[in-house]
Amino acid sequence: MTRRALANTRRNKPHQARSRATVEVILDATVRIFESEGADAATTSRIAEIAGVSVGTLYQYFGNRDAILDALQDREFERALAMMQRVLANPNGASDVMVARSVVEELFRLYRAAPALHRVLAVEGLRVTPAERVQAFDARVVGAIKAFLVHARPRIRRADVDAAAFVVYQSVRAAMLAYLIEQPAGVGEAALVDELSDLVVRYLSA
Repeated sequence: MTRRALANTRRNKPHQARSRATVEVILDATVRIFESEGADAATTSRIAEIAGVSVGTLYQYFGNRDAILDALQDREFERALAMMQRVLANPNGASDVMVARSVVEELFRLYRAAPALHRVLAVEGLRVTPAERVQAFDARVVGAIKAFLVHARPRIRRADVDAAAFVVYQSVRAAMLAYLIEQPAGVGEAALVDELSDLVVRYLSA
């Protein structure tokens, strides 16, 4: 990302509780607009109106619409990572099939909560978010998967857990993003959950 682009997507990090609350209100308003009016309607003036703040207040925290998208990307990164760590770190005796299915189902739950937002982020995320932050998120998720695979090693037939964790993550992510963006005819969410869970388990298990 160029220096000029970074300047245009600047975000002032809120430090006080009231400021953090204002930022959350702005982000939530943006999501509501995406879901009810479409991405094109999410101008900074419309976002400020729905958030109940002045445009000047919005610009105290976000340089433009791209900066809001960048913050939304970060928030979704954190939600997805927290979910992955929770499910993978606490299988509670669940079978590998159940763990794989839980991860896929929870990812779909996150997408289902705001499908229009995730479609926007899938298309525009790499443009508004620096590549190093996307790569850092990917690395943290792959790390969580690797930790699970190391713990489950007696049941895992892949010798290289680093490569296996990367393949599992990227395979599931690519399929889910394609489903989210393309909405292919004849492919339902339930069927995709079944297929992805089976794909992961058959790839990993002896």
